[in-house]
Amino acid sequence: MGFLAPVLGAIGTIVSVAGTMEEGREQKARYQYEQKVAAQQADEATAASQRDAMARYREGRYLLSQQQAAIAGSGGNMTDPSVMRIMDDTTEQVTLAAETDIYKGDQQARGYNDAAKVAGYNANSAMRAARIKAASTLFSGMSTMFSRFGESNTKTATSSTVTPPYPS
Repeated sequence: MGFLAPVLGAIGTIVSVAGTMEEGREQKARYQYEQKVAAQQADEATAASQRDAMARYREGRYLLSQQQAAIAGSGGNMTDPSVMRIMDDTTEQVTLAAETDIYKGDQQARGYNDAAKVAGYNANSAMRAARIKAASTLFSGMSTMFSRFGESNTKTATSSTVTPPYPS
């Protein structure tokens, strides 16, 4: 029965090390998933801003068309400097609004990409921490077993007065 304690201690240490490594793998997988999701969100933010910008340009073309129709309907001249200024102002406002949409999407994408980088760093750190913790657990278990059952803890027997039943 005396051999059972060190064996069970070794098994407990091995199971603890395996559990620590599995925990590290799970954390790494979780952070990698977060990294993937953040990268997808960055792509979606960029795509959404481009769609919004295209909608702004489409609205701008419609607005310019309405302005041209109103000017032509009132008998105005498209080459008149004041009409040209109004049309140019409208074009500039539409361009600014579309470029602002793109800028907002790019900023949002940068934030998501930063979050993806942090998640990637956390994934690597989680696995590194699990390895360190597993090594620590292993050495701690070995140290405990050695202190309990190792050579340093054996008791030296004093010389006995009992004689063995067989001749030496």
